[in-house]
Amino acid sequence: MSDQIATTTRFIEEVVGRTQESFEELVKVSQQHAEKASQALKANFDEITDLNRKNLEAVIESSKIAARSIEDASQAALAFSQKSSEASLAVLRKLASAASVTEAAEIQQSFARDSVAALVAEAERLSALASTTARDALSPISERLNVTVAVLSRPLAA
Repeated sequence: MSDQIATTTRFIEEVVGRTQESFEELVKVSQQHAEKASQALKANFDEITDLNRKNLEAVIESSKIAARSIEDASQAALAFSQKSSEASLAVLRKLASAASVTEAAEIQQSFARDSVAALVAEAERLSALASTTARDALSPISERLNVTVAVLSRPLAA
């Protein structure tokens, strides 16, 4: 009977030893997976943080472009307004020195025609400026949108 007890004891010790080895291996593998997951999470977090920082920089750059263009458009409108005022004063002087009603009507007609032509040309120029501004101001945001979509479309690192 003592042989059976010794055999059973060895069997139990062997099972306990193997179970302990398996458990230690399981703990080791679990720790490795946890560390890899932690590193991947940190890398993903760093990447998203960098992505957000660059996106904010693109919005700021876009705002600067728009502000510069608005300033340019405001200066152009002011210059056009000054030029129109000066032209109006010149016409008033001509009208005051007109020798006849016919001459005054011709001066007025010429001024109206020139004013409309100048207004149309200025509107076309400001329209082109607005189009260029929209394209230039949206360019940094568009580029960042493409990058963001590419980054967010990738599967997370494991």
